[in-house]
Amino acid sequence: MFGVNVSPFLLSSTIKHHIEKYREQYPAATELLDTCLYVDDVISGADDISQALKISKDADTIMKDASMKLRKWNSNDQTLMKTWEYEGLETHPRHSENNSGVQSSKVLGIPWNVIHDYFTIDVKGLLELDTSKSVTKRIVLQSAGKIYDPVGFLSPYTIKLKCFLQELWLRKLAWDDELPPDIYATWLQWCFLLSYSQNNRAIIRIHIDSFRVLPVISPPHKSRKGNAVM
Repeated sequence: MFGVNVSPFLLSSTIKHHIEKYREQYPAATELLDTCLYVDDVISGADDISQALKISKDADTIMKDASMKLRKWNSNDQTLMKTWEYEGLETHPRHSENNSGVQSSKVLGIPWNVIHDYFTIDVKGLLELDTSKSVTKRIVLQSAGKIYDPVGFLSPYTIKLKCFLQELWLRKLAWDDELPPDIYATWLQWCFLLSYSQNNRAIIRIHIDSFRVLPVISPPHKSRKGNAVM
């Protein structure tokens, strides 16, 4: 029901209730739908084509029983794409290309290079800022809002902008006050680094045969600005 604030919860609960009936019959596909479903997108991967094909077919069967069709299947593997088409699964159209002529798609709004399998963060809107105008706190906040990075690929870079905004508030600048010279110099440095970030590529998959989980303790009082662990 559109306009009802509980609609997202009802949809999520309905899907979870439905897929639980198939936990024993299709364990891998059920786990996929339970943990990798974001609103109406299923985002996941597999170690090989046979595994990907089985999980996708099982997931399609589960959702069909609820009259919900999974469509626009997409992969960086052309063999898997052709196999999906042969099996009757609706695949994502391949005519979408970016300005470089590279076939691309989007995952949660993030551009995905389908052929070479990497993400890119679009900062074109920031690079087009009019540098001839006075830079104010309002302009800086607008710039921060133009970076769409839900996963946090650019966090080591964007955290500097957040710290910069904090400094503006500590100095009690009004929204349309021009930045002081020392603050403006920091802003120019941030903008200069921005031109390099437009070519950053986030590799999606790192193959690891075995791994172990290690706890990491990062005392927050050791840094005045922020800590990050990769």
